[in-house]
Amino acid sequence: MTVDEFVKLIKTSRFGGQMVYHFTDKVNFESIAQKGLVSKARMRKEKWWPAKVGGNEISHKVDTANGIDPYVSLCMTRDHPMRFLAQKDDRLTEPHYLAIDPDVLKLDGVLISLGIANANGAKKLPVKDAIPLLDLDVLYKFTDWKKPEVQERKKTVNKYEILVPDTVPANLIKGYYKLG
Repeated sequence: MTVDEFVKLIKTSRFGGQMVYHFTDKVNFESIAQKGLVSKARMRKEKWWPAKVGGNEISHKVDTANGIDPYVSLCMTRDHPMRFLAQKDDRLTEPHYLAIDPDVLKLDGVLISLGIANANGAKKLPVKDAIPLLDLDVLYKFTDWKKPEVQERKKTVNKYEILVPDTVPANLIKGYYKLG
C-alpha cells in the first residue's frame, strides 16, 4: 500500500474516524490557531511554551533523550494512553483531541512509531515503511472489540504515533473533540 492509498483508507474508513489526532488542552487553541502545532524543540528555540502541556518534566526529558522533541506527536486513535495520564494528573483540565487531516502523512520527514514514540527502543519508520507493519484491520475496519485478542490489538494500535517534523500547519487542523 502506498502512502496515498493509506491516506485514502483513513479518510474513507467508516470505523477509524477519518482523521488522525493530537491531544491538547482548550487553553492552547489560540496559539495553535496562530502557529499550528509546534514541536517542543521549536518552542524552546523561539522561547515560548503553551499554557498547558500533556507531558510532564520527565516525559519531556525522555523526548529529548530519544530524539522526539523536534517532532509533533499525533495519534491514530482517540484513545492514546498518554492522554489518559495527562488528564488523570490534571495537566490537561479541558482536554480535547484535535482532528488532523491525514494528508499530514504526506509531509516530508514524517515518521510512524509502532509504540509510544519516546519509549526506549521504539521503532520509528518512514510512513511508507511503517504501513505494512500497522494493524490496519483494528484501526480502520470493523473488528469485534468484545474479543480479548482484539482488545489486546487495540491497546497496541492506541500507542501508535505519527511524528511530524517541526510543525503541523494550522490549515491541516480540521476540528476538535471535547473529552470528559
